[in-house]
Amino acid sequence: MKERMKKILLNIKKYRYFLIFVVIMLSLNTYAWFIYVTRVDTSITAKVRSWNVMFQVHDNNIANEVVFHLADIYPGMPDYNDFASIVNTGSTAGEVYFKVKKVEILGTVYSDSDYTSDELVDLLSNNYPFKIDLSLTNTIVNPGRTELFNIDITWPYESGNDALDTEWGMRAYQYLQRSQTTDCISITAEVRVNQESIENS
Repeated sequence: MKERMKKILLNIKKYRYFLIFVVIMLSLNTYAWFIYVTRVDTSITAKVRSWNVMFQVHDNNIANEVVFHLADIYPGMPDYNDFASIVNTGSTAGEVYFKVKKVEILGTVYSDSDYTSDELVDLLSNNYPFKIDLSLTNTIVNPGRTELFNIDITWPYESGNDALDTEWGMRAYQYLQRSQTTDCISITAEVRVNQESIENS
């Protein structure tokens, strides 16, 4: 029996470096696997965030298309202001932008099939004696915040061009006489919030 024990101890001594090497390799492999799993799990967790943005006009939820109407325009009219709310109830910020799709002024229609959104915005700001400005309060909507998509229409009594004031004042009057149920101005815009560009910046 003693002889047998001696043989076993001799074999263990002979192979001890090999056994130590195997034990070290197994523990390193397990540690590496644990790190890999932890990293994968962390990256998955990082991507799962709530994303919820609502669009509202006068406290009513709407799709992302906003339509503003103005029934009557004339020199000296009260300033017209309206807005759509962009409410972020999620946990991720988003980039806000808008695109003008269609403009109708006194029956003349301009659409995004013939003009870019920037051209339509420029037309609204510069081609008439009245000024129509579309703007955002912020181009980023942060979690728990509300931003606004605004429209402002102004036509001061003395715009600085009496001939244009008279011409467009008459056009507006005649248009309303012909079509009493139609708005003088209608603007359709699409408001979008893009979370991806914030994630990648």
